[in-house]
Amino acid sequence: MSNGSADVEQLDAPPPISAELRAKILSDPTVAKIAAELEMDLDTFVNTVGYYLNNPGVEPAFLVVSDENLRKMGVEPPTAEAIEANVRASVEAFKAGQSPSGFDQPRKKVVDMSPQGGEPVKIKADPDLEDAVKKGRGSQKP
Repeated sequence: MSNGSADVEQLDAPPPISAELRAKILSDPTVAKIAAELEMDLDTFVNTVGYYLNNPGVEPAFLVVSDENLRKMGVEPPTAEAIEANVRASVEAFKAGQSPSGFDQPRKKVVDMSPQGGEPVKIKADPDLEDAVKKGRGSQKP
């Protein structure tokens, strides 16, 4: 009798781990704090961490909680409309992250700098201005 998820291993609790791995995990001072924050029994938390260390290819399970149990935990279950709105917003955010910004578009040439252009600009120096600059440089006080 298969429910279509023969590849998924169903565990009520993580299996016990070796004493060496348990000691290594418990040597981290944050382990007990994390277990307390998650409101998990320390042994269960350590076994869970050990399970994923021993099985690095295993993905965490997606757990479904009934509306009744959510209410018992003090959480109001979302409506179908709220779930739909969340999924639509997530899809739009995902699309926005994939679309190129306006800055990614190639820029158009503003000025055509063809080699067959006009003559180069010839600078005509104003002799009076040059004299004034020279005199100004010489009269500066130290």
